Amino acid sequence: MKKSFVKAKPPSDQMMIQITSLADIFMILLVFLLKSYGSGLIELTTSKGLNIPQAAVETGSADALKLEVSEQAILLEGKPVAEMKDFQFDSKSLSGALAGERKRQIILAKSDPNIKLDPRVIMIADRKIPYSTIKSVLASAASNGYTDFKLAVVQTN
Repeated sequence: MKKSFVKAKPPSDQMMIQITSLADIFMILLVFLLKSYGSGLIELTTSKGLNIPQAAVETGSADALKLEVSEQAILLEGKPVAEMKDFQFDSKSLSGALAGERKRQIILAKSDPNIKLDPRVIMIADRKIPYSTIKSVLASAASNGYTDFKLAVVQTN
């Protein structure tokens, strides 16, 4: 009885790379990087006497609820919702206006499945407004479901 042996292939000098899993990893990285690159430049018309702080910004565009804070008042989409005195305001007035806007968005989202609730707010504030006031305005917005904040600045050249 003869025994037959199958010769194993000698190891090759060339190594094969599995491209499929490597391509998957690159695709995931690409999607992640594109998703995280989402801030932009917007064009706004502001109230008379409002000075916006300057900073370097990226180009692009973003639509969101516009919340404007000046020395005289807080405006929601260009309409005054709370009077400002010595950088203090009635948080109930602002919260009520934000709640009304949120209810409007909810009704729109229920009536049209293509419309989604938008948690984004663009904060436009005069450079003289103290941080404590801005923080209070943002807290009122957050308590009404607006959790994605962008701060508007003037682009320096």
